[in-house]
Amino acid sequence: MNKIGEGGMSCVWKAMDLARNAVVAVKILKPDLTCNVEDLEQFKAEEKAMETIDHVGIVKSYELRHTGPLWYFIMEYVDGYNFGALLARKQHLQEIDCLLICESVATALDYAWNEHGVVHCDIKPDNIMINTDGVVKLTDLGLCHTFKFLQDGAQDVPDHVLGTPAYISPEQVYGDVEPDCRADIYSLAATLYHLATGRVLFPNFTTEEMMRAQCSDNCQARDPRYYRPALTEGFCQMLEAMLVKNRDYRIASWADVFAMCREIEKGVAFKPRPDAAVSTLRLGPDRV
Repeated sequence: MNKIGEGGMSCVWKAMDLARNAVVAVKILKPDLTCNVEDLEQFKAEEKAMETIDHVGIVKSYELRHTGPLWYFIMEYVDGYNFGALLARKQHLQEIDCLLICESVATALDYAWNEHGVVHCDIKPDNIMINTDGVVKLTDLGLCHTFKFLQDGAQDVPDHVLGTPAYISPEQVYGDVEPDCRADIYSLAATLYHLATGRVLFPNFTTEEMMRAQCSDNCQARDPRYYRPALTEGFCQMLEAMLVKNRDYRIASWADVFAMCREIEKGVAFKPRPDAAVSTLRLGPDRV
């Protein structure tokens, strides 16, 4: 086996599965975490989500196994690269490529949300891959959350919802409501901003400052055209709408995100949003 990745909780290895006669990826929970019930349950939840969601745009898990204290799952191997690595080489992507990524992720997460109630909770460049056939795939559902549609209307708020500070939605920072697809819509827009400009929304901020900035109505990121003047009005307006801080005013569905991408490809610009819907992105000449 060859190691192909490592995170805080697990390592991923490339291996040959003789039973399937195929190259696979094996994700192994780090041994020192197997005794932690919470970490182990989250690892199992990730595998279950990846096994349950059968969509070409989401990396598939085949089965969960454990040998003594060692827990791991066997999953689809993606022969390609993630967009975090691509950014390190190219600095930024063209708008047309960002729209393709947006459409692909929106299609995959629309299925995950509408069919399984799954919220990824950690959309970022490192977790979006493209294979050698040009297929965009989401990976690493380690922080995913399955929304519970309660009949009495009450919310099942998790003890904590994690994410990556540069891309996390305000509601994930507050942790006072159950995250739904709108949290992923926010994070995807933050990701697209990074891909299109080569910079996160709040560069040079500390982790704590980034999370405060996502939530504060008084803190907004620069217009993407400050860095990349060639970006279209429609693309920037879409990001602005996806990055609305109050999720009640944010774009509410993946279908709407996909439709906006298609309109942008036609050269469409959109109507201004209501002033009440403060966005993390501020468009216009006053790009502070």
